[in-house]
Amino acid sequence: MQYRLYYWPGIQGRGEFVRLALEEAGAPYIDVARESGPGLGVPAMMKLMDNRRVRRASFAPPFLQAGRLTIGQTANILLYLGPRHGLAPRSEDGRLWTHQLQLTMADFVAEAHDTHH
Repeated sequence: MQYRLYYWPGIQGRGEFVRLALEEAGAPYIDVARESGPGLGVPAMMKLMDNRRVRRASFAPPFLQAGRLTIGQTANILLYLGPRHGLAPRSEDGRLWTHQLQLTMADFVAEAHDTHH
């Protein structure tokens, strides 16, 4: 399966955590908004976000399409990718600990952003 990652081009931000996980896993993916052509680029990302037919749409990037699933929020995407690509421990307590670390990093990034803006 080839994943489709949606995040703003030129901004490393939260999407970078997902890119790093996909790269580490060696998982095939298209960084949709950074590409050009039919069905690609920022217009494709905006079209998907505005599509009322998407059953469980994401409200903002990053989001990942994995087959028929559309998964939003960095922590949620990483929770999905981790066990599927050997990036997280196999045990439930290990996966939850890894998820907790990611949520802590998200809090830290948000606080650092708020402090500097």
